[in-house]
Amino acid sequence: MPTHSLDPASADVYAAAYDELLRIARRERRKANASATVNTTALVHETWLKLRSHIETVDLDRTHFLAIAARAMRQVLIDHARRGIARKREHLSVTLDHADDGPDSTPAFDILELDAAMRRLEGLDARLARVVDLHVFSGMEFHEIATLEGIPERSLFRLWRNARVFLLAELSS
Repeated sequence: MPTHSLDPASADVYAAAYDELLRIARRERRKANASATVNTTALVHETWLKLRSHIETVDLDRTHFLAIAARAMRQVLIDHARRGIARKREHLSVTLDHADDGPDSTPAFDILELDAAMRRLEGLDARLARVVDLHVFSGMEFHEIATLEGIPERSLFRLWRNARVFLLAELSS
């Protein structure tokens, strides 16, 4: 974990965040089958660069950190996918489910197509898009998202179902 260019306070924040970012990055790389395209360490470092200024100025709890990290990780993966497509016509794919969600898992979708659908969803309902970001890109469990959003789990499941139906319809057309 390189911290040589960070001031001591930044290095402490980075060290505390590093393990969480690694966990998220490993999970995202597995889901995206991105072993050759995106290096885990590079993904963590690029995500940190996106997060650094915000994290150092705001006192975040774990759930808020994961929410922000999910968004930053998604942006980094999309940037990599765009560069990869431009260079090699290579595609990253991602599913809407956790890797261990079982036999009813959704198919893998191109991350750029998912991003376009996510932007359309965000335009219609930002809360639904946030639920998808938190669950799909940061790996948060539904009870954690419900706590973060301040809503009952049952309401969260309804939001998730609506977001998932919208995205599946958008991605299958």
